[in-house]
Amino acid sequence: MKKIIPAILTNDVEDLKTKLSQLAGLVDWVQIDIMDNVFVPNKSINVAELKNISHDFNLEAHLMVEHPEKYFHDCLEAGFKRVIFHVECCPDLNFIFKEAAGYDFEIGMALNPETPIEHVLPYLDKVKIILFLSVHPGFQGQEFITEVLTKIQKLKQQHPEILLAIDGGLKLENIQLAASSGADYLCVGSGVFKKGEVIKNLKDLQAAAADL
Repeated sequence: MKKIIPAILTNDVEDLKTKLSQLAGLVDWVQIDIMDNVFVPNKSINVAELKNISHDFNLEAHLMVEHPEKYFHDCLEAGFKRVIFHVECCPDLNFIFKEAAGYDFEIGMALNPETPIEHVLPYLDKVKIILFLSVHPGFQGQEFITEVLTKIQKLKQQHPEILLAIDGGLKLENIQLAASSGADYLCVGSGVFKKGEVIKNLKDLQAAAADL
């Protein structure tokens, strides 16, 4: 069964707390988007601000930042179970993996829509999950880029053992299409929280993703 992971993009701690409370008891994983206004033209809450927030979720950090290794300590202290950084973040990815080796969380890699899958192939033995962005990173509410689905299908065929996720522009109208591509996880932001109808939105998304 495909898993829906709500994604929260905000620069307001109170908004984050509200969204987490809306998700309580509905999901086990939540993705938090972290942006530095350098790698992407937007800035989110700081990882350190999450340390004192009470919750019962498995948290996944999507680091849309340069120098992700500088965030690893705070991610650990904030209780993140998985940390995903971008293949495009720096020229020396082996250094990033070396820095990550000392931390007790799963590691994943993300690809921007235009990045070929060949960029992650040398590192598949080092990661738990590959996250495909189906919008350009930095802002919610963008249009879904369907060409990304071909890349997911290709990588899934070549390496079925690797968990694959898709993130960006997902909504009820295209969630089934994304699920059928081979993605194991579907990260949904505004599609979960729209109109404040979180329970209904999640139920509808999960039903559509399961109806293959």
